[in-house]
Amino acid sequence: MGSSRSMGGLRAALAGSVAALAMFAGQAAANEMSDEQKAELKARLDALKERLNQIEGKETQAQAERAAPAQAVTGGSFPGSWKLPGSDTSISFSGYVKTDAFFSINAPQASGGADVIGDSFIVSNIPVDNTVAACQGGNFRVHARRSRLRFLSNTPTEWGTMRTRIEGDFAGGGGKERFSNSNLFRIRQAFGELGPVLAGQTQSTFNDADTGPDLLDPAGPAGETDVRQAQIRYTYGATKTVGVDVAIENPESRNLRNVANAAATNANFQDKLPDFVARLRWKDSWGALNVAGVARYFTYDDGAGASDSTVGYGARMGTTINTWGKDQFKLSMAYGDGLGRYMDTTHNGDVYATCRDTNRAGLGMVAGCNAELRTSNAWGAWASYTHFWTDNLRSNILAAGPRTTWTSPSWAPRRTDCSSPRRRSTPT
Repeated sequence: MGSSRSMGGLRAALAGSVAALAMFAGQAAANEMSDEQKAELKARLDALKERLNQIEGKETQAQAERAAPAQAVTGGSFPGSWKLPGSDTSISFSGYVKTDAFFSINAPQASGGADVIGDSFIVSNIPVDNTVAACQGGNFRVHARRSRLRFLSNTPTEWGTMRTRIEGDFAGGGGKERFSNSNLFRIRQAFGELGPVLAGQTQSTFNDADTGPDLLDPAGPAGETDVRQAQIRYTYGATKTVGVDVAIENPESRNLRNVANAAATNANFQDKLPDFVARLRWKDSWGALNVAGVARYFTYDDGAGASDSTVGYGARMGTTINTWGKDQFKLSMAYGDGLGRYMDTTHNGDVYATCRDTNRAGLGMVAGCNAELRTSNAWGAWASYTHFWTDNLRSNILAAGPRTTWTSPSWAPRRTDCSSPRRRSTPT
């Protein structure tokens, strides 16, 4: 403050001197000074002006240096964020610790021990009565694998705000319960969004974000559509309450049967086109309504002459209806051919290859046969009601169920009795 005042006083004094010299020069001119005297006065006047400019320049630099601390960390453009010094980019780091404890009444039906139910709570792995797994008793499991880390950023640009999100948890593979339980970190979401365009990995456009279930377990209800994958999405806001999304998303064919019972992602099943997804969203004071559809293309080629292709599709509808207070009723339904992996707990296949030949076996490929590619039929539905006892305490009741059906080859004989091999159903 003292430095600023002294600078101001010096500048005022110099300015006064310059003005006095100018007046003196004017008077001298009126008295017809000699040329030598005029030159001397002009030189003194120019020197004082130069000195004044130097002082003002130093003061401007000092003010800039004093303002530099103001570029330290400041609040960002969204809650919990701060700005990177010297930029308009706002960032935030967040997350939470989550501990899950499960007790399954029976052992899991699939291989993998208690992890199959305790980590993912896949309902279709609960064994049916009178099986070995059902007689083995229950399993207890506690873990913190769903603890989550999240990074967000917002950067203003001339095309709008650029938003990024990177999020992950520790539900990847690895880790032994015998020692450290050091599970691997995995990416859940990683995408950038600029204006109406999103690119990266996030929840599928086929999912139902506005009308999703309110549950603690990560897998959600049986029959829910639940996929995260890489995509390029365009969003159009038709009105304040209605929006349309279209996207191309990463394809993945999960097959029921293949050559020599190989893995369900056998290389003979190729993904030649992306999955095409569209969604209509309507959200207002009464609640929300989402309608979505997906189109898929499946191909099979063993490189030795056996090849075929087919198209799959799926549709889903979900709604949330606000009832009394903060209570909500939710309903979701989905149906499709080749929809398999999009529907939670029915991940046992989208498509399968079989032989057209009448002298070959049923489901499954064998070398040298004429390939026929067929999609599985799947549907799922769930409904729930959420009641708020207080602003911070709520509970809900939910009922759900999926079903997957596939057909035998086209040459198989039709029968009317229940033992027909034509159709096989797997309730899950």
